[in-house]
Amino acid sequence: MDNKTEFYENNAKKISTDISVNGRKSIILSVLRFFTFVTSVITIVYGAVNSYTVTIIGGLLVFASFVTICFVHDRVRTNLEYLERLYLVNNSYIARIRGDFETLLKINNTGLKRREEIEDATAYFAGDEFFDPDHDYCLDLDLFGKKSLFSLYNVAQTVFGRRAFAGELLGIRKQQRTVSELMARQAAVAELESQKDFLLEYQTISSLGKLKNMPQALLEFASKGKKLPKARIAWAMIQSFLWLVPFVCIFVRPELVRPAVIFVLAVNLISWAVNLRLNQDYLKAASDMPRQVKVLYRCFDKLDKAGFKDPLLIKLASGSTNEVKASDSLKDLTRALSYAALREQPIFSFLLNLILPLDYYVSYLLGRWAGKYGKLLEKQTLSLGQIEALMCASQVGIASEISAFPQFVESDSPSDNAYFKGDYICHPLLPHETCVSNSIELNSNIGLITGSNMSGKTTLIRTCGVCTILALTGSKVPCEALRLGRMKIMSSMRIVDSLEDNISTFKAELIRISGIIRQSKEQEAMLFLIDEIFRGTNSDDRTSGALTVLKNLSLPYVCGLMTTHDYAMIDKTQDEFKNIVYYHFSEQYTDTGIVFDYILTPGISRESNAKYLMKLVGIE
Repeated sequence: MDNKTEFYENNAKKISTDISVNGRKSIILSVLRFFTFVTSVITIVYGAVNSYTVTIIGGLLVFASFVTICFVHDRVRTNLEYLERLYLVNNSYIARIRGDFETLLKINNTGLKRREEIEDATAYFAGDEFFDPDHDYCLDLDLFGKKSLFSLYNVAQTVFGRRAFAGELLGIRKQQRTVSELMARQAAVAELESQKDFLLEYQTISSLGKLKNMPQALLEFASKGKKLPKARIAWAMIQSFLWLVPFVCIFVRPELVRPAVIFVLAVNLISWAVNLRLNQDYLKAASDMPRQVKVLYRCFDKLDKAGFKDPLLIKLASGSTNEVKASDSLKDLTRALSYAALREQPIFSFLLNLILPLDYYVSYLLGRWAGKYGKLLEKQTLSLGQIEALMCASQVGIASEISAFPQFVESDSPSDNAYFKGDYICHPLLPHETCVSNSIELNSNIGLITGSNMSGKTTLIRTCGVCTILALTGSKVPCEALRLGRMKIMSSMRIVDSLEDNISTFKAELIRISGIIRQSKEQEAMLFLIDEIFRGTNSDDRTSGALTVLKNLSLPYVCGLMTTHDYAMIDKTQDEFKNIVYYHFSEQYTDTGIVFDYILTPGISRESNAKYLMKLVGIE
């Protein structure tokens, strides 16, 4: 048991014990339910057949015990379901710390048997719906997939949180965050990271809600903010007072009581039929929204009771509205929908509406909520997404062997922000026990990385990209220290051709790199990552093309990393460029194979292991 997993492993033992206790309770209560039900039925029937009043009363008391046991049993089963889900969530943290993606996926797919369900759940786990091959760096930096940043760090269980976290990874924001905004996010992440019990409980509650899809019925209803017209409210009040007519008849004209009752029932029936058409928007919403509202209310209620001290967390937990807390407005809506639940059984609903204008009352309550709070809901759900994204960001510090909050360049000058200095940075997707950390610095310049195949060049530039992404979300970074500017990230690494679009590998790479050059003309700080530039063409064209790209990217507000085996290009850069720094990886050859140390070192490597690797696989 290591220090990182100790809390969760001890917690797993406690939860497992609680599951056993509640499981035994559930079995006992299930037996008691059956026994008391059968006993009550037999007793009541026996008493009725033999006209034993005392026996019938005894049977009714046993039946009352049965009803009480049912309520208790339901609470125990609900608690058991919660504990079982909590156990899975807790174990997912252990798997996350260990970098065990296989176990994370198994936990995600627990209880699923049908192939289609497993495939859908796997795609959900991987965040496949957010993958964008045309994005500036999504394809290259393993943002989504079964072994990705998303699958490792995502703990958001609502559609709002998943979208917000995916947006953070993709850098989808209206404008670049200021240093103070990033510092505020770091403070929020730091508090969340320390709240291990809260994170477990919140994730359990939200995952039980299964709010995986956008609650369109709720959002559309809320956005309209439509109150029930006053005329319909007045008519509902008149309907309610119509029962005074037969009541008065009891004292004035007793013979008219029956016709009066029939009259009121007829009016209520006609009014109910008309109401089904007039108030269909409210009534449809009442049938579509309950589960969605229940989930959102529980999430916000848990946030409201978390006792956050950080200002950003307090603001987001309230729904980011000054008018009212999200938990209060959703509680009001939950109360309204509790009356709507009486409509679920058609016969019961019909009988209730014959007596009182239930549908009008439900429509009035929903309309009142929509008019008072409806316009706030979109902002509240965005806040929920943001706070869940911060929970995801907190996972970096929880899961990483080493981690630190990055420091940012204070200046707003693009040239000052073209800066990256990482001390012992690690790639979070690599196993802790085998990952080799490295240090690197870029300051408005370009780093050319050389070295043999499989020596670690591509992993290094991916590490720089991933660390920058995580830093800009406000999270910790797997490193000892990192100082960087606020930069746009562009990459050209995994080049994919397309037969359908008649695009070769070389053309696809040209398109990617031309996008990087176009972005460099925007005079915004940028970090570019290019792996084995122009590998799909001949050596002369590769050299001249690479030099052209370097000239275009040699700008004071641009820094970047490029890996290459093109030593002719390397030689020319030494004479023609003053803004290039050189790094390399080395290896050692033994009788049994190649030994890589994966340690980045200043300078140029001219070693090649291609012939050796070919020989190993039988190509001589």
